[in-house]
Amino acid sequence: MSTIISVRVSDKEQELLNKASSMYGCGVSSLMKRLTFEKLEDEFDLHMIEEYERKKAEGTLKTRPASELWSELDL
Repeated sequence: MSTIISVRVSDKEQELLNKASSMYGCGVSSLMKRLTFEKLEDEFDLHMIEEYERKKAEGTLKTRPASELWSELDL
């Protein structure tokens, strides 16, 4: 099941979205969805990097060899 979300934009914003969506070869809705999720993924990645750097600086970072992970996953 999917849900429809409405977003109000000005005429100028609509024109910009139309141009951008044609550059990406998709509709405005697809463009907005794609860019939203790309932005969320980028923000999550940055958060994870910051957390890694913080733990590393605090000396609380725990790591293990990749071989242990592969064994755990039976790979």
